[in-house]
Amino acid sequence: MVVMPQWTDQTTNAKLVQDIWKVGVRVKVDENGLVGREVKKMERREIATSTRTHVLVLPFPAQGHINPMVHFSKRLASKGLKVTLVATNKSMQPQDTSIQIEHISDCFEEGGQKTDSLDAMFDHFRIAVSRGLPELIEKQKSLGCPVTLVVYDSVVPWVLDTAHQLGLYGAAFFTQSCAVCTIYYHEHQGSLQINPSEGSSVSMPSMPSLRTKDLPSFIYDVSSYPSILRLVVNQFSNYKEADWRLFNTFDKLEAEKMERQEVVTSSKTHVLLFPFTAQGHINPMVQFSKRLASKGLKVTLVATNKSMQSQDSSIKVEHIANLLDEGDQIINSVDSFLDRLQVAVSHGLPELIEKQKGLGCPVKIVVYDSTMPWVLDILHKLGLYGAVFHTQSSAIAFFLGAKIFHGSLKIGSLEGENVVLPSMPLMGVKDLPSFISDMDAYPALLRLVVNWMASQWPIKTIGPTIPSMYLDKRLEDDKDYGLSLFKPGDEDCIKWLDTKESGSVVYVSFGSLANLGEDEMEELACGLKQSNRYFLWVVRASEVSKLPTNFATEASEKGLVVNWCPQLKVLAHPAMGCFMTHCGWNSTLEALSLGVPMLAVPQWTDQPTNAKYVVDIWEAGVRVKVDEKGKIRREEIEMCIREVMEGERGNKLKRNAVRWKEVAQEAVDKGGSSDKHIDEFISELACR
Repeated sequence: MVVMPQWTDQTTNAKLVQDIWKVGVRVKVDENGLVGREVKKMERREIATSTRTHVLVLPFPAQGHINPMVHFSKRLASKGLKVTLVATNKSMQPQDTSIQIEHISDCFEEGGQKTDSLDAMFDHFRIAVSRGLPELIEKQKSLGCPVTLVVYDSVVPWVLDTAHQLGLYGAAFFTQSCAVCTIYYHEHQGSLQINPSEGSSVSMPSMPSLRTKDLPSFIYDVSSYPSILRLVVNQFSNYKEADWRLFNTFDKLEAEKMERQEVVTSSKTHVLLFPFTAQGHINPMVQFSKRLASKGLKVTLVATNKSMQSQDSSIKVEHIANLLDEGDQIINSVDSFLDRLQVAVSHGLPELIEKQKGLGCPVKIVVYDSTMPWVLDILHKLGLYGAVFHTQSSAIAFFLGAKIFHGSLKIGSLEGENVVLPSMPLMGVKDLPSFISDMDAYPALLRLVVNWMASQWPIKTIGPTIPSMYLDKRLEDDKDYGLSLFKPGDEDCIKWLDTKESGSVVYVSFGSLANLGEDEMEELACGLKQSNRYFLWVVRASEVSKLPTNFATEASEKGLVVNWCPQLKVLAHPAMGCFMTHCGWNSTLEALSLGVPMLAVPQWTDQPTNAKYVVDIWEAGVRVKVDEKGKIRREEIEMCIREVMEGERGNKLKRNAVRWKEVAQEAVDKGGSSDKHIDEFISELACR
């Protein structure tokens, strides 16, 4: 607001608007109480700058990290926020006028790195940012554009400490998929158990069964790039302290039910089930135990009463305490019993878990009764998963939450009065759980049954972060990422594609970092030739020498080899038939968002996991198999190209790819999940 109070309460309201709520400026008057023309102009300029929330965006200086954060910056700017991108490379210049760029240090000279040591490079980056970021924030403040929030790349979590020390909010931006981040998270927690033997599988909650080679390369080969492994694992060192956590993905891509997900049936999957010591809680959990055992899992029921014995041979019972003698009743001294229960379990449960590990039956997950939420804290300290089991109905849970946590359940004292809650039938007072209608009856039991209503840390999916032109088309002139560490290539490849039939071209690109050996380059070249398909192959200038002699010339009738190309334009071209990719997350999102089926040839880092999802979960591609030496072969390449480009299998992959394109467009379009999350993010920011 621009406020011009006249009389009565207006001057007080104006004070609140400007100085307390900070949602406007007050027009100054001259000595006669009049508003001058120049004063009005000045106030208009002030309102245009001072009331816009100012966000700094700090990406890690690698192209795969810069691109999604640049596009997210554009989305924020389109919502009316002032956005400044923080760069540590002076060659980075924006092509989008909605984003301002500030350089704080030239950590990496154009065309190369100052050091061959990754650790030294990361340390240099940290020192430069730790010094330059506070100076930049102070500079913006002196210019009348104080910063409210720093959106930082999740691989530099120490930026959050700097932001908080300066009294600013911090939002962690994860540039990789939720699936890959989940794996890095479990590695950080020390709960990821990997069997190095060939063909072994790795199981994690909410994930498909993964082979060792499906994991990020830094995980299954920890000696390959230890510096980068530390970088990606340490991003979870303080993620819970971040004010927001933003993921470059979209809801339906990674939240959809995975109907093809394998059931974890390994005999090594050991589940502990821990019911509360009351028959109404024991019975349903015992039945659930039987269901798990019938699926091939090893199940152990944890008992606190030695009279509990299993009559089912598939379920083993372990006792960790004998809190109740036969015939005793919990109800006689509820508070005393609950206190003894927590003390006994806090000691006995870790001992039992260690015992099982010593017997060669390590526990992976504990299913615990919802009335004992403190069990989860024990499990997290032990690096185990925890699953909460609610023995009562969802309606009861709803009542307890409404009454205790939200205060929205109003209960009258008259017996005939009704209770009204959304999505629930009309209820009388006597229809409510007795702990609610008569809170004085058993206060200890009331506390017991509501303690599980604990909140969990939220995340927001805000992707796919690719230019609007290729999705919702709501951001004018948003045709490319607009910021690149590489020299833009010419568009001869687009002219070449224009001469080809629809769906006829295989596009091959392994990103900016992948490094194939000469033998693999030869196999790939021969496989492309043998497929007899048109192909566009991006080979970086540093890799051209690995191509077979005269290959580009000899293959020119069918193929075009270039050093770089505008990938989004290529993927969106009607001639595009499939994308042979290393499955970097940005390339994967681009292919899904543009409806292009993929040939997955993962190389390292998160790429094997992304490839697993592309092939088995999203069913939008096929994976090129490697031989016993881990190398790709020309026959396999030719066969996979034909599989994607021909027949019913190829048609199915194309249909699935188009379906994901539609889902991606829905996510970022007005009212879509990612669009809503960005709006929520901005609204929450404005309220802080």
